[in-house]
Amino acid sequence: QARLKVRSPSARPTTAGCRTMSARSTALGCPKSGAARLAAAAAGTVLATALLRGPAAFVPTSADNHALRGLARTSVGSAVAEPLLQASSSDLGPLGASLPAAGVAAAVGCIAAGAVGLAARRRTPTNQRAAKANAVARRAGEVIETFLLKGPVTESNLNMKCSPLAWHMDLTGIVFFSLGVKPELIAAVAGGGLGLHGVCPVYIADCYGIVGWDDASKSNVELMEKGCGQEFGKVGGAGGEGVVVVAFRGDGHKPTTPDGSGGLAGAGLHMLVTGGDVPAPSTAGAIYGGVAKGCYKLEHSGDLVQVQQFAVSSPSAVVTSFEGDATEAATAALAKAGAKPAAAGYFPCFCRGINKYGKDGVEPEAFAAAGLDGTRLFGMFAQGEFGPPQGEPMACQVDGAKPMEVSKGSMISVLSLYSK
Repeated sequence: QARLKVRSPSARPTTAGCRTMSARSTALGCPKSGAARLAAAAAGTVLATALLRGPAAFVPTSADNHALRGLARTSVGSAVAEPLLQASSSDLGPLGASLPAAGVAAAVGCIAAGAVGLAARRRTPTNQRAAKANAVARRAGEVIETFLLKGPVTESNLNMKCSPLAWHMDLTGIVFFSLGVKPELIAAVAGGGLGLHGVCPVYIADCYGIVGWDDASKSNVELMEKGCGQEFGKVGGAGGEGVVVVAFRGDGHKPTTPDGSGGLAGAGLHMLVTGGDVPAPSTAGAIYGGVAKGCYKLEHSGDLVQVQQFAVSSPSAVVTSFEGDATEAATAALAKAGAKPAAAGYFPCFCRGINKYGKDGVEPEAFAAAGLDGTRLFGMFAQGEFGPPQGEPMACQVDGAKPMEVSKGSMISVLSLYSK
């Protein structure tokens, strides 16, 4: 795995390579079940990283320890993982000489086990169909999967909800919009539990409120921080806890961490979230999004770091900013889009929602009445929204995209319908 990462972070072992590693992993006594092999693979990456950096210089992160705990629960992994967990929880800090002498063999075996487990699962009919879908997604470059997990949010239920994403071979970026859930908990799941940070950039927005698709009610749900908006004389949010997960799939989506001076990729549309800084200017394409409490990125190493802002740039969409009737705005945007999208970005001011209408869910219900029923919304309530000037919806295309000024609104909503 360490060698593959050097070659390409998204590299995958070949089937022939998996067969070779299968024999080696069996000889090393690695677990045979798929789940155990996946747990072993996550911990194997930790071991390999320790060996590459040098045991004395390697300090495990919380995500690393999460992976090691997963290995320790397997029948053959406890002998390897337990000494590492004891060392990392002691006052010694770095693993130092406590890395077992069998560390090299364990790392190779664990990694091989995980690779073989992945290859075997890919050979099943279900995952052959998934592979075809992945190939289509890579060609289209415009696939978005999103859902809301309502609180209380734990590592266990977030891991279970997000685990299907780990099987996609075409992930290009994942965004977590969080309300009342610590970024460290999300990072422990995305990093240690699922290893998504090794596949694509992972971003977290700490939000005033969130909007997302609830599978249980089969509807889009708004949640706003308790009392949010009362400082402006509003009724204030009703409270709640949850995470909206957005997985961007295909090469058409380009995740970046720009700053006020630039750094956005050329695209038709940029979803941009800042922690209060001046949003990056666009050299090509429109910008929509808003201001959150804070923005974070899960590094490839597994470390959680705060960033000024993050963006995911996409080839095409129709975006509209509005202050008035939500049904009219959605109807006009849908007419310009030409087809109902599977997903739509939605960034209202936190003085809208319950603070404008007296109850949650008014604008999502209006969107559904306008023809967007079944379209999954994702986004957040912002303290300052970015979007095009109010008026006619804007059709955004990567071909011929021009530089556009960033317009920061107040008391508006911004809706973006992504092309299929």
